[in-house]
Amino acid sequence: MIPFIILAPLAIAGGGLFGLAEEHFRRKHLATQVASQTTTDSPHSDTEKQDTPAMASGEPIQIKRSAIAASTALALSTAGIWYPPLLLVSVPVIGYSAYNWLRTRYLFEKPLPQSPLRILAGLALAGSLVTGNWLMASVVLSVDLSGRKMISKLTEGSRLIDNDTGKEVASFNFMERVKYLSKVMLLGEPRWEWFPVLLARVSMGLFFAISGWNKLFTVAHWKGLLAGMIATGLPFPKLMALFLAWFEFIGGSLLTVGFMSSFFSLGLAFAMIVAIITVEIPFVIPPGLGPLDWLDWFLYLPQVLYVLIFLWLVIKGPGPYSADAVIARKLGFDKDSEEDSNVDSEKSTLNDSETDHDKSSNKGSGGHSWTPQYV
Repeated sequence: MIPFIILAPLAIAGGGLFGLAEEHFRRKHLATQVASQTTTDSPHSDTEKQDTPAMASGEPIQIKRSAIAASTALALSTAGIWYPPLLLVSVPVIGYSAYNWLRTRYLFEKPLPQSPLRILAGLALAGSLVTGNWLMASVVLSVDLSGRKMISKLTEGSRLIDNDTGKEVASFNFMERVKYLSKVMLLGEPRWEWFPVLLARVSMGLFFAISGWNKLFTVAHWKGLLAGMIATGLPFPKLMALFLAWFEFIGGSLLTVGFMSSFFSLGLAFAMIVAIITVEIPFVIPPGLGPLDWLDWFLYLPQVLYVLIFLWLVIKGPGPYSADAVIARKLGFDKDSEEDSNVDSEKSTLNDSETDHDKSSNKGSGGHSWTPQYV
């Protein structure tokens, strides 16, 4: 039987050779695709072939598969603590990930000998492989490759476009990416605005749907709601409590799926305002406070935050992943907003082209102006 101390390096080498072969066939396939496009595209195809990110020097090679392989090796090596044969299974996967880690570099990064972070990660990886600490090796690879995969997703779509031809000229360099990230930090990223809208709408909808359900079908919650209605002195307390519970349940459920979102957001916001006036201010906020302390207590009330979120949802809308958005698309209401945005973008492009900044950017580019676009 081959000793493990000999079998492990062979397994690592086998995984690395598999990564080398995969890269070779992938590059050959990409070269074939680019060559076929060269014969069918415009005369600018030679420039496109040279500047295509998939064929550029320092491309992120197989980063998605490498990150998945590193995570798989981490899971296998962790399980190998309790079942040692799995450690041997994880070794070739570590070799495959290690090879791709060595070959993965972005265009704005320095080569491996000049990058301090990659040097530290390389030393940690080499030390763990030499000492046979497969778990630490898989951790280093998984963290590093997962981080690069995230960077790849965040910067995906960042390209330099020639305004005259509309063709992609080159990928962004490091300073252009820093400028883009600085812009995101100052102005936000509109491409991701759907996510907080979806999160807020679903969270508030589920919260009020569950709250209404408990008030309707749980005796303790129903008695508490009814006692609160009686204590506030509202007329017809039983009828008002029943209406509020049903409105919370139905409104929260439909708000979760995004149907009639603005109507139920306004209705629930009104219910929260009534609760603030009739319950929270008289019975929760201590009397005799100064203006600042009273304001502090008032803003601390959760109902105030609910009202603000509902007003934001009314103004912003339920987002693209909602029943209201589907209905709007069926009725053609979204086309008007797309046309308005296209007109605004055309106007801004014309205005930008007349600035001194764009005039200076044309110098040295052969009469062509380059515009960074984020898809």
